[in-house]
Amino acid sequence: SLSDVVNKMENFSEQGITSFNEKLSKETVDVTMPGKEFNIGTKHILSQVTEEIEDLYIGMGYEVMEGPEIEIEEYNFEKLNLPKNHPARDMQDTFYISDDVLLRTHTSPVQVRTMLNMANKGPVKIICPGKVFRRDDDDATHSHQFMQIEGLVVDETTSMADLKGTLLEVANKMFGAGRNIRL
Repeated sequence: SLSDVVNKMENFSEQGITSFNEKLSKETVDVTMPGKEFNIGTKHILSQVTEEIEDLYIGMGYEVMEGPEIEIEEYNFEKLNLPKNHPARDMQDTFYISDDVLLRTHTSPVQVRTMLNMANKGPVKIICPGKVFRRDDDDATHSHQFMQIEGLVVDETTSMADLKGTLLEVANKMFGAGRNIRL
């Protein structure tokens, strides 16, 4: 009869639940233990290259400095001696958010901030990696956003030979031994 079938299903379900609860009560799970690590994907190629360049310069005694991507005209242009009528400040070349707030067009404002913070505190030896933004028509060779890395060394004993040696070291490490550079 139908009621016998329903009773058998009910008993079967109860036995299964009871068995499952017994098994569960015997097992312990430490929820504070780390879970399984899932390796999905890799770092973006620009992140990989930036980190490689950072490591290279850190190995040569540089510090890595970063700054805001949203900048004010004072640091992006004025403190770099780019006058109000300079073409780089035109609306068609720069992403302005308001009259004096913009997306940085280079990482030079990081250098400005560093020099202001380290004034009279000894030598400066930094690189400034980061995203920069310029109005440009995107195509295969142009983008409105790109990565830039600038370097700055301010020291009484640094010479052009030091600059050439640094650039040669970077060229050899990044592009292979035996590379030549011209200055």
